[in-house]
Order: sequence, then C-alpha cells, then structure tokens
Amino acid sequence: IGEMEPESQVKLLRVLESHAFFRVGGTRRRTVDMRLVAATNRDLAEAIKTGGFRQDLFYRINTITITLPPLRERREDVRRLVEHFLEQNASYGRKRLSDAAMDMVERYEWPGNVRELQHAVQRAVILSQGDVIQSADLPDEVRGGRAFAAAPGGSLEDMERQHIIATLRSVGGHRAKAATVLGIDPKTLYRKIQGYGIGADLYK
Repeated sequence: IGEMEPESQVKLLRVLESHAFFRVGGTRRRTVDMRLVAATNRDLAEAIKTGGFRQDLFYRINTITITLPPLRERREDVRRLVEHFLEQNASYGRKRLSDAAMDMVERYEWPGNVRELQHAVQRAVILSQGDVIQSADLPDEVRGGRAFAAAPGGSLEDMERQHIIATLRSVGGHRAKAATVLGIDPKTLYRKIQGYGIGADLYK
C-alpha cells in the first residue's frame, strides 16, 4: 500500500469510510462489507512527513499492525517458501532443488526478502535444464552468498537497478523473460530500464 498513487489513496479512503463504490464505467452505487489487509516495506510514518502517504488514510488502516521480521531472521521459513514457489511455478515443470542449491538458498541473506526469493526460484525453474535445480541455476549473488549492496548512502532504487541488470544478464538480455523472472509486466520493466538508464551494454 505504500506505493499507491495519491489519487488512488483518496479513492481507497473514500471506500473505507463509506463502504461504497462505483464499478469502472458503472452508474450504480454498490455497498461492500469488507476487511482490509495491507502490506508495505516502507516506513509510512516517514512517508507521511514527506507527503508520500496520506495521514488520514494511515490512521484509517492502522488498526492492528503486525511487523514481520526479515527473511534472514527466520531462515526456518526458507525451505517451506521454496517448496511453495516451486509448486507455484509447476507449469514450467515440476522441479526440486539439489542439496547444494538448497544450502546456498538457506545461507543467503535475502535483502529483498520473500519477493526476492520468489523471483530467484522462478528464475531457476525457467533456466534449469533438468528436473533438479543446480547451484549454477541460482542468481550470482545467491551463489556467492552475498547480498546486493547499494552504494554507501544508496537506496532501494539502487538495489532494484542492480537486480534488474543481474536478471537481464541471466536471461541473455531477453526482456520478456526478465519480466517473467522479476514478476512484473514487460511494459513496467521497460519503464524501469528507461528510468534507471540501463543500457544494453550493462547486461549483454
């Protein structure tokens, strides 16, 4: 919810307060009995100070807060999440990780948390040749046991840029495949490539 555009925040707040909405293109007001579960990796209190998030919406949704520790602090969840993501990508073929690959996955710090793990598993499923995913099928940073570190004073944007470059390299610069591995729409990937100034020389 922390990435929601300001105008969408206004619309959501209106629905939460009135329990009513209009379908796109519709003319009949519809009511809804709902419970909202929202997630974010942003500090919403800080976003309010900088004008990135509406204070009234924050107060409206901040009834019960659950803080989830980063994946590196709950490594016992990694194996179960891997199995879930393998099942989620079974359309590419039912596969499993070799013992060595699983060991690497469990030792890695996962700065991008569950989303990064999800993309890493999906990438490995797509790129692996057989039914068993080997260490070589994992992203470079996972094999090296190190996390992508933004430059000193860097940001999540720096990390995302490096992750996109690494993914593009892993699929030979094929943007459609990279978008699939990253779990985003190809048009979104194209905008990010343009926005981050990622030239083909960086990944081919």
